[in-house]
Amino acid sequence: MTTATPILFDCDPGHDDAIALVMAHRSPAIKLLGVTTTCGNAEVEKTTANTLRILEFIGAGDVPVAQGCHRPLARPLVLGTADGPSGLEGSPYLPQATIKPVKQHAVDFLADTLRASPEPILVVATGPLTNIGLLILKHRDVLPKIKELIWMGGVFYRKSEIITPTEFNAFCDPEALKIVLDSSVPILMVGLDVTMQVLIEAPQYAELTTIDTPLGRLVNDWLLFYEKLHRNSMGVGGAMHDPLVLALAIDPTLVRTRPAHIGVNLSGTYAFGATVADFWGDRGEKDNARIAHEVDADRFFKLMFDLLRD
Repeated sequence: MTTATPILFDCDPGHDDAIALVMAHRSPAIKLLGVTTTCGNAEVEKTTANTLRILEFIGAGDVPVAQGCHRPLARPLVLGTADGPSGLEGSPYLPQATIKPVKQHAVDFLADTLRASPEPILVVATGPLTNIGLLILKHRDVLPKIKELIWMGGVFYRKSEIITPTEFNAFCDPEALKIVLDSSVPILMVGLDVTMQVLIEAPQYAELTTIDTPLGRLVNDWLLFYEKLHRNSMGVGGAMHDPLVLALAIDPTLVRTRPAHIGVNLSGTYAFGATVADFWGDRGEKDNARIAHEVDADRFFKLMFDLLRD
């Protein structure tokens, strides 16, 4: 019998965060030790409320939730736009939660959980890295207890592709990202160039309609709202950014990776928050992350839909 992997999940729900949270709870390969929330897709009070609503709905009300930072470390908060004002539009029948977050701040909850663990813990982060950056600044003694940080963030397009050089989670709090990149914590970055290969299109919606359960219908409603931004601006369905990152805690072979030194642009006018990869050591700096560069989309979707089924 395979032992479940203990994880801590830092997120800002968000529709795709919400699906990732469902997957984390339902996978027998994962032991969800706790969820911490940050600002990003919405204000932290809303992302916390959304987390509690989701967990209670799926029968995971015993999973501790700790609310984190209400703004980036060094800048005003800029909110995401894909998920609507509440951060989780499109699910009007999802009840408000009766459960409450723990009283402890997310950063201290992370530190205490890591400190108490007899073994290193996998940390999955699907929002801006504000909580993780502050954890590194405040509790350096627990860093050896982070087995790896798997983060949905950054973008590493080829030079021939004319597209935004900046991903939202990096843009929202680039100073926190730099702190994390400089920390020596093992990091796996899963950027837009890979997550935009796992899109919900007609075949995936057809598969989702076969999951005729309250959860299946809720996820379908989430995705119908979530894809509006993608469809209107890019002509494609919603990308499963955060579910892919969570899936790597279950099956890391879903992506191929390569090491690199990653820098983040903190001052650019047109490329502010851009992540810059040096694969060949041209800057003379050692690798500080692994970057996902290829994904098996079919296997990912099979895993995701299997976890959504009863």
